[in-house]
Amino acid sequence: MIVIVWVMTDSFKGDLDTWLEGYIGGDLFITSSLPMGREVWNRLESVEGVAVAAPVSYLEVEWRTPSGEQEEISFMGLDPVSYTDVTSFLFSQTEGSEQQAVQKLAQGGSVFISSVIAEKYGLQPGGDIQLKTRSGVREFHIAGVVVDYYNQGLVINGSWTDMQRYFRQKDANVFLIRVEEGYEFEDIARAIDEKYGKRDQLVVVSNQSMLERISLLMRQAFSMFDVLSLIALMVGFFGITNTLTMNVVERTREIGMLRGIGMTRQQIVVMVLAEAGLMGIIGGVFGLFFGVILSRIFLLAMTAMSGYKLAYILPLTRIIVAVLMALVVSQVAALFPALRAAKIRILEAIQYE
Repeated sequence: MIVIVWVMTDSFKGDLDTWLEGYIGGDLFITSSLPMGREVWNRLESVEGVAVAAPVSYLEVEWRTPSGEQEEISFMGLDPVSYTDVTSFLFSQTEGSEQQAVQKLAQGGSVFISSVIAEKYGLQPGGDIQLKTRSGVREFHIAGVVVDYYNQGLVINGSWTDMQRYFRQKDANVFLIRVEEGYEFEDIARAIDEKYGKRDQLVVVSNQSMLERISLLMRQAFSMFDVLSLIALMVGFFGITNTLTMNVVERTREIGMLRGIGMTRQQIVVMVLAEAGLMGIIGGVFGLFFGVILSRIFLLAMTAMSGYKLAYILPLTRIIVAVLMALVVSQVAALFPALRAAKIRILEAIQYE
């Protein structure tokens, strides 16, 4: 079970790290407690050293699912031109090339849906999605599918123009800043804060420092699985040590007789280690077998509850590593019982009751 969790979490961490690098793109990340309109956008781009400022705005909208139900979803409004100058989309599917998909988004009437929505509702590029706008329900063309975990993946990316036209939203929640070459991030952040920080109540953060903080939180969260793996290894270690120690005590007379007919101490050690190795391999195989079954049940339950299509990955390399780990742990755990068995004296062992 620990092996399967290890595989799933590592795969998820890889996707999440890649998405975070795109989501927190550029060099600086700016937020404010006040609405940030076009004037703030212009002021940010007027700062010396700022190459591009890309606005991003989030709002909750209603959409009609393929089954006809009304649900709330996050609409992420962005300016495709400035956004792609600062960072990039992480596409999983597109209609045509990625550049063509971005062009369709910029032209209006098209959106990018998250991979979560695409898998959950069976939507593909080239189809349509219905959103409830200020002027009524409107169909938007699906130009691409992107990896986006914002709001648990229930998010749609649309153009800044469409956001203003159909949802009457004109202010940004976030600005992503790309700094010109030759300028330091810290210097530009300090200049923005000194000029407009107090006026517009801006919070300027280096994307690198934000990524480091998020990565730290992620490592702390996923370290729980490392602790579970360590506990499992310790339980197996002490279980094998206790079992073999009791086995050696119960077989004291047998070991004495084997020593009496010529078996050396080294051969006794090898015998006990071989028994431990067999226990480790059998335990590792059974653990993998039941771990696969439990993880499949767990995955099916998650799929049934969330409606998401989750892929099951079982890499051969990690299975081999897991069996080898079980073998190594069994050998280390058997050292004490093996050495104890080798020290048994022949006469005392034969007289042992």
